[in-house]
Amino acid sequence: MNAEQALGKTHKLPPQTNVKIRRGVTVRRTDKGIPVVRLHYSALPERDPELNPEWKIRERKLYTSQAAWDREQEIIDEAGGGELVFAETLITHWNKIVISDPAWRPDPRWRVEAGFDYGKTNPTVFLRAYRDYEGTIYLCGEYYMPGFEIWQHAPALKQMADIRKVAACYADPSIFPQVVQQSQSGLPGRPAERAKSINELYIEQGIELFSPFVGDRSDVSFAARVMQHWSNLDNREPSLKIVCRSPVERPQPGLHHWDCPNLLWEMMRTRRVKLTAQQLLSRNVAEAIVDKDNHATDACKYLLMSHPEPTVKTMQEIAAEAIAPMVQQGDLTSAAIRYQLMMDEGEIRPATLGRRRRY
Repeated sequence: MNAEQALGKTHKLPPQTNVKIRRGVTVRRTDKGIPVVRLHYSALPERDPELNPEWKIRERKLYTSQAAWDREQEIIDEAGGGELVFAETLITHWNKIVISDPAWRPDPRWRVEAGFDYGKTNPTVFLRAYRDYEGTIYLCGEYYMPGFEIWQHAPALKQMADIRKVAACYADPSIFPQVVQQSQSGLPGRPAERAKSINELYIEQGIELFSPFVGDRSDVSFAARVMQHWSNLDNREPSLKIVCRSPVERPQPGLHHWDCPNLLWEMMRTRRVKLTAQQLLSRNVAEAIVDKDNHATDACKYLLMSHPEPTVKTMQEIAAEAIAPMVQQGDLTSAAIRYQLMMDEGEIRPATLGRRRRY
C-alpha cells in the first residue's frame, strides 16, 4: 500500500488506528483528524531485526534500561511508568558499580566533597564522596539518622572519618533562611533572641561546612545524570561508584565511615510514578520520580548536580611519576636532574611582555 492509499484508509477507521504503509512505516489520524506518520527503525534494512539482528543487540547495550529502549526505539509511549530507575543497571553491573572489598580505601590525596539533606522526623543525611584524578566519583561514607535534634547530630558528624578534608558540602537550600524561632528569654530588659537558620544552629555546634545547593533540583535530571555515569558499562568502567560491603534490606541508621548502605538501599527502590488512565489515553509519558525514601539520594543529588571537581596532581606528584622509570633502572643521577628541571619549570612560567614571574 502506498502512502496516499493508507492515508485515505484512515478516514474510514477509528482515530489512533494505525495503517501499515510498508514494514516499519505506519500512518494514523488523531481525534482531530491530524495525520501522524510513525517511522520505526525496522524500516531501514541495515537495522531490520529480521535482516540484521546484530544491530539491535549492539544498540540495546547503549541504553540503561529496557523502558528507555522501549520509549525511544520501539515508540512505546507508556513504557516506563512505575519502573525501577536504577535497580536494573545496578543488578546487571553490580561488580563494576559497587565496591565490596573490605580493605578498599580512597587515596588520601583525592579531593573530598559532600552532600547534606536535613530532616527532623525524616533522616538527616551527610554523604561523603571522593574524586580521583580521572574524575571518577566514589561515594564512600554516610551519616544517616532520623529523629535527632541538631545538637545530637553534630557530635556524630564530627566523628566521621575525613570530615576535616571536605573541601565543599552542598546542602538543601531550605536550611539557610532564618526561619527557626529561638525561645524567648523572659528576662526584663533583655530582648528576645532573633530567628536563626538551621545552618546557623549547626555552626553554633561547630559544624561550619554547608553551602547552599543552587543547581537543578529535579529528580528526573538527577536520575539522567546518574545513568550517564553508568551508560555503556559493557565497554567501559562507570564514572560513579558506590562503596558498600554489606547491602541491607532496610535502613540502617547511624554513622558509616566507609560505606553507603542506605544510599544503595534507596537507589534500589527508586521508581517512576505509575501512569494514570488519562496518561495512557493521551500517550503522555510519566518521567516523575516517586517522592519517597529519597533522603540519601537527595544528598547525592546536591553533590552530583554541583559538578564535583576532579583531584589535580601536584607538581611533585607529576615529577615523581615522570622519573619513576629512571629510578627503576637505577639511573638515580638522571632521575634527580630530571626531577629538579621539572620542578623549576613548574615554578616559573612566562608572563606578559616576555617577563618571567613566579607562580
